[in-house]
Amino acid sequence: MKDIGDQWNDYMNLGELVSKGELTKETLEEQIYTFSCFLCETNPDYHYNATYLPNYVDEFVYFLECFHKKYPLVMQIFQAVSSYTDVTLVIDRYWQQESVSDRVEGQTFVNYKIHPSCERKWVCDEGLLVECSILCETKRYINHSKTGIDTVEIQQEIQKLKEFLDDKTSSGNK
Repeated sequence: MKDIGDQWNDYMNLGELVSKGELTKETLEEQIYTFSCFLCETNPDYHYNATYLPNYVDEFVYFLECFHKKYPLVMQIFQAVSSYTDVTLVIDRYWQQESVSDRVEGQTFVNYKIHPSCERKWVCDEGLLVECSILCETKRYINHSKTGIDTVEIQQEIQKLKEFLDDKTSSGNK
């Protein structure tokens, strides 16, 4: 299975091609249809006809455009709070970052994944839905917010997240 970071980079690369007009919906549809035909012809375990995958091209292209617009902002927010431990940060109910402390090694490990109850529709929403939780000893604190995607709003959201985490974090947790 492919690393999620690599998958997200692939989405960014395709999104950039779509945004620049270098990869059109029609071209992508032709490529996916051709690949679907190939699967139907060569793989007896492929249980769909060649028209199945092309039905998702419009949705996929729109997702790529939205992903391309938001992903750099998501990574900016992730980076800003990655030094905090025992934090789960979910953006648009799609992107998820978990910062976990290895108390023995004294290191913080950051893991990325697609949120288990992924809702891709949020990725294509105009703003960002930011859900942050931190575990302090035996208590979990949660902060939810919705923000716009311009530079000022992102910086304000980062500041609010840091204030929330600083307020809830014991000195040994950061």
